[in-house]
Amino acid sequence: MKILNEIVGIKNKKIYQDTEMFNFCLDSILLAKFYVPKKYEKNVCDFGTNNAIIPIIISERFSNDVKIFGIEIQEQAVQSAIENIEMNQLSKTITIINQDIKEYIKDKNNFFDVIYSNPPYFKINEGSKLNKKSEHLIAARHEKFITLEEIIYSAKVGLKNGGKFLLVHLAERIDEIIFLLRKHNFTVKKIQFVHFKKNKKAERVLIEAVNDGNDGAEIIMPLIIHEDNGEYTLEAKQILGD
Repeated sequence: MKILNEIVGIKNKKIYQDTEMFNFCLDSILLAKFYVPKKYEKNVCDFGTNNAIIPIIISERFSNDVKIFGIEIQEQAVQSAIENIEMNQLSKTITIINQDIKEYIKDKNNFFDVIYSNPPYFKINEGSKLNKKSEHLIAARHEKFITLEEIIYSAKVGLKNGGKFLLVHLAERIDEIIFLLRKHNFTVKKIQFVHFKKNKKAERVLIEAVNDGNDGAEIIMPLIIHEDNGEYTLEAKQILGD
C-alpha cells in the first residue's frame, strides 16, 4: 500500500512510500543535509536510492544545473522512486537507474563529484529488530546485495580525485568504516556522531570522506535528536526545518 507523506523541512515536496518497502527515516534526511554542496559540483550520485528521498532533498541544495543519479537494485523501489521524481517535477534533474551498484559504476570511472550512501546497516546473519515479513525490507537493511566494502570501493571508482563520499551508518561500526575508507585511499574529513537522546550512546555516525584527499579530520559536535521529553532539540529543529 502506498502512503503520501510530507518531507520534513522541505517545502512543497512530498513522497510516496510503499508499506512493503523500506521507508525513509531520519537517517536519510540527516545525510542529505550533512554536506554543504559546492557550485562546481555538477554530477552527484545516491547509492541505494530506494524511493529517491535523498535525491529529492539534495536537488534543492545543489546548483540548478546539477545532474543527480539514484541507483537502486530493487525494481519495486525503482518504480516508487520514478513516481516520486515525476510527482515533484524533478525529471530533468534526477535520473533513477535500476542496476546493481557494482555493475553500474564500472563505466563511471572518475565521473562523480559527490556520492551519497545510506546503505544496509547489518551484515548477513546479524540480528536486527526488523521482522521478516518482506524480502524487500530485509535487503534494504542487510548486506544481501552489496557489502560495506563494496559500497566504499564503488565510490572510489566513481569519484573524481578530490570527490566527496558521504555516508551514514551505525556508530558501532566506526572502526570498520574508517579502516575500509583508508584501505581504498579515502581521507576522512568530517565525523559527527548522532545520539537519539542526551546521555545515551551514539546510534549513528555521519561521515564525509575525500577521494585521495589530504590528511586532517574534524570531529564536530555530536548531534542530539531528542530532549528528555521527546521533543526535537534546537539543533535537530534547525536541521529538519521544524
